[in-house]
Amino acid sequence: MLYWKDDVDLEYYKFCGDARYKSTGERDSRRKKSPYAVLRYLPLTPCSQKLYASRAIMEHMMWHATHQTEEGSMCHPCDTEAWRYFDWTYPAVQKTCVMFGWAFAQTG
Repeated sequence: MLYWKDDVDLEYYKFCGDARYKSTGERDSRRKKSPYAVLRYLPLTPCSQKLYASRAIMEHMMWHATHQTEEGSMCHPCDTEAWRYFDWTYPAVQKTCVMFGWAFAQTG
């Protein structure tokens, strides 16, 4: 539940009645309340624009779709049947070559 607009001042969830903030006891009432969960916003568009700004990084991110493998040698997981099935199931992802989840996982 997002505490926004009409729900800003609510202390309990509308649906289940659980507390919004962690209980810290009576003597700590002067301290700022600590919420159970916090929503963080990560703008993906500027991040992806920065990643694709460099031609070298762009080539690394599209490597799994453009590389050639030698028969009989150890290879990247993109050559497996599971990856081919994913490409067949989701052709839009394969067309655009944008695999942000894998790219972020590999680059940290």
